Amino acid sequence: MKKFSLLFFVFCILISAANFSWHKFYSIDGQCEILFPNKPHHIKQIIPIEDNSYINYNVYLSAFDEDSTVCMMIIVDFPTKIDSGKEIQSLEGFLNGILNHKSEKKLISASYSEFQDLTALDFLVENENRLFKGKAIISDSKMYLIAMEYDDHLELDKTYDKYISSFNLKN
Repeated sequence: MKKFSLLFFVFCILISAANFSWHKFYSIDGQCEILFPNKPHHIKQIIPIEDNSYINYNVYLSAFDEDSTVCMMIIVDFPTKIDSGKEIQSLEGFLNGILNHKSEKKLISASYSEFQDLTALDFLVENENRLFKGKAIISDSKMYLIAMEYDDHLELDKTYDKYISSFNLKN
């Protein structure tokens, strides 16, 4: 009976994994594409800044499972191109904004990398048994954040890698 129960359990896992498929999503505003676990929820916000300019935020959220794992892509469109000499400073400012926003967060790791010939910042932040793992990229006047938030007991490195590697700029 134990063998039957174990086989049934393994079969159920294989069937559920086989039924899961990623969905390609194209953002016209962001001029990029990515795979989401399901159709993302879109939130758009326009924030006025000085000189009658605006910063446009496009947030795409897609739940991955019942464990409250979320895949997200945030596209911040600034009114002017970000100076190439200030990309690292801008990425650091972005990460510090995450760390200093509201509750206490702990930076686990942060490093620079290259993504499609652009400077990127890879990071992992922990907050109350949750992990926030992502990549921030700057291209011209846009900053892209591709990230996952999930419970710290879950092993989602392969899923994260698949999600991040599916991101593609279409400029």
